Amino acid sequence: MKIGIDIDDTMADTFDYLIPYIAEFFKMDINYLKDNHISYCNLPKEMKERELEFAKKYYDKVIPNTPFKPKVAEYINKIKDLGHEIIIITARDKTLYTNEYKTTIEELNNNNINYDKLICDFDKAKICKIEKIDLFIDDSIFNCSRVNALGIKTLLFNSKGNLKDKTNLDRIDSWKDIYEKIKQCSY
Repeated sequence: MKIGIDIDDTMADTFDYLIPYIAEFFKMDINYLKDNHISYCNLPKEMKERELEFAKKYYDKVIPNTPFKPKVAEYINKIKDLGHEIIIITARDKTLYTNEYKTTIEELNNNNINYDKLICDFDKAKICKIEKIDLFIDDSIFNCSRVNALGIKTLLFNSKGNLKDKTNLDRIDSWKDIYEKIKQCSY
């Protein structure tokens, strides 16, 4: 099976990791951001207009050191041991990074992530279709919905950015649960 996997807030704890940088850049109280669950993926309108400026200032420098969720590398290795192909599909490009592939490869290497292919592209549904993905795992309801509409199975990874949103998508809480579902061939 070909499995497409997102990075930010699916494998990595990007939401919490970037809050201090957002506080610094926008000169805001970090506790306000934490209390209101504001980070890179859900910036309020008044902050959104400076998002690219924020990304260009920080992403290349700080993203390689993003901490990953517990045991992600272990469970991805177990999934690969079952014979599945892992394709990392992340919404990163030159508008956000100087070199999105270099930065992302460094981040994946720093977290010992074993994968077969890396694709940096905002149109994840298009990539899933081109790559003939069988299962797509992401924390974005938008991305999972678009991929699911193509008839591709999806798992929505629960994250701080999506927990309050209602959806009929299959939700998942941990990499252990993902591994168990794949192992049992329920996907």
